[in-house]
Amino acid sequence: MKPNILFILVDSMRADKFFPRQSQSSKKIIDGGVYFEQNISSSDYTVTGIGSIFTASYPINAGLKGERYQKLYSEKDNYVEFLKRQGYNAYGTIAESVAELGFSQLFENNDQTYPNSLRLFDGLGDKITNFLKSENLVEPWFYFIHLEDLHLPVSLPSKYDHVKYSERYDLAVTEIHSWISKFLQLVKSQNCLMVITSDHGDYIPSIDDSKNTDSRILKTKSIMKKNIPSDVFDTLSKAKRGITKKIQETQAKSSYDKRAIQTRTGKNRFLFDEIIRTPLLFLGYGVPSKKNIKQQVRNIDIFPTICDIIGLGQPKIKIDGRSLKPLLDNKPLPDIPAYLESTVFATIQKEAVAHLGIRTPKWKYFRKISNPKENVHLYNLENDHFEENNVSNDNAILIKEMEAEILRIRDNSDKPTVELDSDETKKVRDELRKLGYV
Repeated sequence: MKPNILFILVDSMRADKFFPRQSQSSKKIIDGGVYFEQNISSSDYTVTGIGSIFTASYPINAGLKGERYQKLYSEKDNYVEFLKRQGYNAYGTIAESVAELGFSQLFENNDQTYPNSLRLFDGLGDKITNFLKSENLVEPWFYFIHLEDLHLPVSLPSKYDHVKYSERYDLAVTEIHSWISKFLQLVKSQNCLMVITSDHGDYIPSIDDSKNTDSRILKTKSIMKKNIPSDVFDTLSKAKRGITKKIQETQAKSSYDKRAIQTRTGKNRFLFDEIIRTPLLFLGYGVPSKKNIKQQVRNIDIFPTICDIIGLGQPKIKIDGRSLKPLLDNKPLPDIPAYLESTVFATIQKEAVAHLGIRTPKWKYFRKISNPKENVHLYNLENDHFEENNVSNDNAILIKEMEAEILRIRDNSDKPTVELDSDETKKVRDELRKLGYV
């Protein structure tokens, strides 16, 4: 009998925040499998991040698509469809914003979507638990869970209303681990391979206004949003954010703190590790326990690894990823670079600047996607973990090598995309507006 597959993706989860302090749940989870410390996402955005994972392919040219929304590589085969052809039943619990982008068609359960605002603590956790306990999961199954609990603004039970955003993120991670532990217990006795990862990370401001989380202000904001035109509300919100950012920038002490103030969906879509370094954990079927792997891997490697562990082989499609199973078996794999590309669609910024780049175990290089001479960044990751010392002016030869690698990857990639029609785009915009993107 083929093993079941439980795939949990925590939206906006950073790798350096995957280990909550004093959390027994997280320790048990992480010790139960193989954790990859240097897993690199291909993109800074949910659609391209998940799309890369499920196709094992880089999101080539996503940063040149402006505000034209794309489906999840709907003309390209993907690993969920491949699993279904191998006899798997595919189920999902996904946010409405993701479902509207063509993702819902992959899964067969009718109750797969939930409101973007729903969190584990206020009903989503019970929804997932009940589904795992039900007889609706027909073996062998693949069950994809997409969690928005870390998405801005990070929501927590009302008892945490006074807590600053930078602290709320850590509290939310602890809550998430507690729920994930419950989910894993429900499938532990089954023949199940479990994967926990994320689509991208996010900035966490070290300087924030605690009044922003005051319940009275949140209530006033909610009333205003319901009673004034959306374009007026958006204009007022943008003006307030601009003023707040300027105040915070004067208080920031380092470039690391300053870039967090600009937010992930700001004008410059830079590719720092806070955005593209994400957790990756394999547990259960065919996976050893208590193993940490420091070698750099990529989110496009996840599904080739799943198929290799199960013994299904690979679909007959062109992919950029590779199986990581040799590393699980203590066998070597050569280091290869990770291609990075940010997006510019789904944003409050009308002139957002996308970037592309390369990350190796030692170096991070990125620049403006439309011009290799603009916004050039190069960081030595071995001695500059926070990427604060841009050494691009002193390494022209290395940058030339990085550009050659970028050209090789882009020339070898063939990623057809399908844009949404006008009605589909309107639905997506409505969902993204709820999340604060547009």
